[in-house]
Amino acid sequence: MKNKFDKRIINVKTQNEDIRKFINHSDAFIEAQFNPVISKPFGESVSLAISQVNGCKLCSYTHAKNALKAGMTEEEVEFLLSGGFDNAPKEQLEALLFAQHYADTNGYPDPDAKQKLLDTYGEEKINDIMSHILMMMLTNLHGNVMEAFTLRLKGRAVEYSSFWQEIAVTINFFKVMPFILYKMLKYKFLGTKRNRNSVVFG
Repeated sequence: MKNKFDKRIINVKTQNEDIRKFINHSDAFIEAQFNPVISKPFGESVSLAISQVNGCKLCSYTHAKNALKAGMTEEEVEFLLSGGFDNAPKEQLEALLFAQHYADTNGYPDPDAKQKLLDTYGEEKINDIMSHILMMMLTNLHGNVMEAFTLRLKGRAVEYSSFWQEIAVTINFFKVMPFILYKMLKYKFLGTKRNRNSVVFG
């Protein structure tokens, strides 16, 4: 009997679409790593909001630790991991709602939601917010597949998944790493500031 799994399981085709979106946004992502315009707690809050929807255990654990190091309280982290935004700073609320919506729609948000985000934050902040969202979508869904593979090794294979799908997705994820490493090294040594006034929603 296969194990029910209430998390999204992706295949290589879907993963490649997430990788494409991330690569299209990669210049803004690199700029956000070296020259962020949103605070560390803000970015970690967005990451936690995405991870809560996708249910990735490893990402939730990692970003909860990062959020605490960035100065967030345990109560704030717990609220985000429960899907609630009651304790979130007012200036983060629209971004967190959008992040949740983005994950709920599997990366195809409503145009009105995108416009509301733009009206609230402007282009530079949106590109930082989207950097966290796109990275978390990619890593969350990869993490879910790795969890499914771990369950399979324990004799609890996940419904609607297969051994070869899990192997292929796990390996395929790492093809984006050399590209990002190259971009980061190029930015660090050449120091070229990217254009942050072109919004990429994925």
